[in-house]
Amino acid sequence: MTKATAAQLTAIGGSLWEKGTFRRVYFNGPALAGFYGLAHDGWKWTLDGEKISNNSGSAFMSRLNLGKFWYDLTTDDFHSQGMSDAMTAKIVDRIKEALSKASATEAAATETPATIEMSAGHDVSTADGPGVTGRPVHTNRKPGRCRRCGALVSAGEGHLYYIDPDEAYEVSGWVVEHKDPAICREVLAKAHTLLTERAKAYVND
Repeated sequence: MTKATAAQLTAIGGSLWEKGTFRRVYFNGPALAGFYGLAHDGWKWTLDGEKISNNSGSAFMSRLNLGKFWYDLTTDDFHSQGMSDAMTAKIVDRIKEALSKASATEAAATETPATIEMSAGHDVSTADGPGVTGRPVHTNRKPGRCRRCGALVSAGEGHLYYIDPDEAYEVSGWVVEHKDPAICREVLAKAHTLLTERAKAYVND
């Protein structure tokens, strides 16, 4: 396990304590009971889901409440007092597991989402149906105007496919469009803004 931080440890139930050069994160009895797997529902005690006697449950809880357990942020080690080695080792393992899961969740949440590229001609209508499924789609070798936004598509940056004029409802022949739909959105947004400004200028005149 990599070094734990105060933020990570307090997020799973610890409490930061600082005095002079000391920096520790302590875990109280209830928090330790959770990591140890000890639970009491008001009637019976269980350990990792298995029923245990009331005497055993009370003894474990008393040891967790009276003992001390902390993580030293200076030395990056776990420590305990008044607890057995077996109990301490189990709690340390459970805390490390909790930290690993938290780190994995945080990493997944901060990952950059993959860019979704729409299939070529997905919104084209022909006599064969929507899209150009089944037709060969190439990368354009020559510049051409994008059928979506009208902007120039440089060689190698667009999809190129052919639609038979007899099957076409809209465009036909060799058709070019940007591979990245974000480019089309940007071009169309700028055109809309320009048109709006011109309209306002015309009204003001």
